[in-house]
Amino acid sequence: MSLVTELRQRLNRQRGPLGLRLINALTSAIEDDMIAAGEALPPEREFAEELGVSRSTLRQCLEQLAEDGLIETRRGAGHFVARRILKPVTRLTGFTDDMVSRGIQPVSKILEKTIMPVPPDTAFRTALPLGTPVFVLVRLRLAGDEILAYERSIVPVTSVGEDYDGTGSLYGRMDKHGGRPKRILQSMRAVEAGPEIAEHLKVKPSTAVLMIRRIGYGAHGVAVEDAISWYRGDRYDYVAEING
Repeated sequence: MSLVTELRQRLNRQRGPLGLRLINALTSAIEDDMIAAGEALPPEREFAEELGVSRSTLRQCLEQLAEDGLIETRRGAGHFVARRILKPVTRLTGFTDDMVSRGIQPVSKILEKTIMPVPPDTAFRTALPLGTPVFVLVRLRLAGDEILAYERSIVPVTSVGEDYDGTGSLYGRMDKHGGRPKRILQSMRAVEAGPEIAEHLKVKPSTAVLMIRRIGYGAHGVAVEDAISWYRGDRYDYVAEING
């Protein structure tokens, strides 16, 4: 069954204003994977004619879906189903692991990297002794050319080495020094993006983002990571498997 035929059936099964029915039909089709992530929607004029709706109605629907994070509009190229990242909370993986496992090219833009004594607030959270040399790494995390997260990580220098330049996978580097976390304590909370975070993530101020705080512990129970990240809520879904 073609996408247009299925959408027409979904429209006809609903009641209410046409615009709302069209939003619901397209939303459910995307969530049911009838349209794959990254796939282009038909051109507006052609799509509207096939669905039997006005172009203005279709455009308003697409604008709403873009605000909801379900599609993205690329100037001169059209409308595409947004790529959402499913992040499992039952396995200890890093950003690079998550992207590579889904066939997406991970990219990091380094905003800050420095070696310094552990900040007092990190020492308080992690019980690292004051004066411990740590590597502070601030990065934008991207999937291809799309910004997904703004992240600040603090790790003991012994976990990455003094010659670490901040590139590549942080966990991959920690693996080489035997410092990758074996256990983490993590909290997640939806917050409104302040001006600085909004600017980094290229979203409007007050947009809901997912703030994640994480403390990672090594094999001997010593803290090896203190990190805070802000993820775009319209691109990341956290998934947990719970067994009773």
